[in-house]
Amino acid sequence: MVEGEGEKRKEGSLTNREGNMLMRHWKFALPAAVLIAFPVAVQAQGTGGTASSAKVESDRLAAATQLVSLMLPATQRDAMVDQMMQSIMSTMIASIKGQPEIASALEQPKVEAVFNRFLDRQRQLASDQLKAEMPGMLTAMSRAYARRFTTPQLAELHAFFDTPTGQLYARESSGILSDPDIVEWQRNLMTKSFARYPDEIKALVNELENALAEPVEEPKA
Repeated sequence: MVEGEGEKRKEGSLTNREGNMLMRHWKFALPAAVLIAFPVAVQAQGTGGTASSAKVESDRLAAATQLVSLMLPATQRDAMVDQMMQSIMSTMIASIKGQPEIASALEQPKVEAVFNRFLDRQRQLASDQLKAEMPGMLTAMSRAYARRFTTPQLAELHAFFDTPTGQLYARESSGILSDPDIVEWQRNLMTKSFARYPDEIKALVNELENALAEPVEEPKA
């Protein structure tokens, strides 16, 4: 530790390196959370690409809209969103705090308290945004189902989700991410992703320097 850095610690302040590490890891973590959440939010849309401008037959769209409303009951949507975001953010936060530099900075109670408030704020903002955008997502899901399933197929799906088992699936599916096995898999995934970022950034800087034939300032760690 360089001279003066210990004094900053005594005062409960972050070193420049620790502050930069906190922000750097958080900037990388947000896209990671989106990448993990995205397949869950649009799991019904399948893997095939379909142009959003493609026409959707009105009877299929009506059937698909009813199906989506049954799968995501209005009375349960907020709870489902909160459950999903809690699971995603908890895993992401655990991965961030597991980084040695971050763990070192968070040994200071004041720093930990501030950072925890920041994380709580991000979790709430993410949940609020997803809830606010829910009508648009429901419309998009309805159109996606309508493109991929015929009216009879949608009727069969509706019949399933109208059964006790179907309703149980609809309620529990958003909480699958909180299953211990999946949480552990996500944590390992994020840990490995964070570990490769420094090398990836260096590689990017080197490629840019070669392309531009001039030095490029590397982002501070």
